[in-house]
Amino acid sequence: MNPDDQALSRQIKDHGTRYTAPDSLRAGLRAHLALATALRPEPPAPATRWARWRARWAALPQQSAWRHSLAGFAAGALVVGTLLPVVNHLRWDEPQEAELVSNHVRALQIGPLTEVVSTDRHTVKPWFQGKLDYAPPVMDLSPEGFALLGGRIEHLRGNVVATLAYARNRHMIDLYVWPSATKSVQVQATRRGYNVLHWSDGAMQYWAVSDLDRRELEHFTQLWRERVAAQ
Repeated sequence: MNPDDQALSRQIKDHGTRYTAPDSLRAGLRAHLALATALRPEPPAPATRWARWRARWAALPQQSAWRHSLAGFAAGALVVGTLLPVVNHLRWDEPQEAELVSNHVRALQIGPLTEVVSTDRHTVKPWFQGKLDYAPPVMDLSPEGFALLGGRIEHLRGNVVATLAYARNRHMIDLYVWPSATKSVQVQATRRGYNVLHWSDGAMQYWAVSDLDRRELEHFTQLWRERVAAQ
């Protein structure tokens, strides 16, 4: 630095008069800076991968064969991505009784166990009218200790199925009923601790699912078959 400048700086420092800015001036400066910051235009957001892809897509010729091929591929990927979880959920390779047990457990856990709630078979049976293309039999077995709770509709492998709910000493029984032209003797299976009994009488097929003891569930199905045969 020039010696004269250094001497001048010392003179100003030693003998110069200093003034303190008033609060009003400071407030005005702060307001001005805040306003300038607020009015400053925001920098453009960095382009996302999706935005860059759209820009490149728009730049392609409308009639480009490549563009149409890519569109078809994207649509196919979307369909496959949508359908795969559904296909995996359906589990077409699992036995029928396994699917019915899963359905029974789902109804117990999150419902609905019944869509029509009634212990009167003359209330439950008409409820299915217009909801099914067949009329399922509904039996009142409460005198024998199997109380009718009501019914609901289930969709199982493309079939709209009538489902009747019964109770026995706090144990729930689901009876799935849908048409079948065949006759078969009763067969028994056990899945995940649940008993499943299946039979058909030439008009309907029946699947009873419950965690009841097998003998008690067999007693329930025997009573049911006797009531249907007596109609």
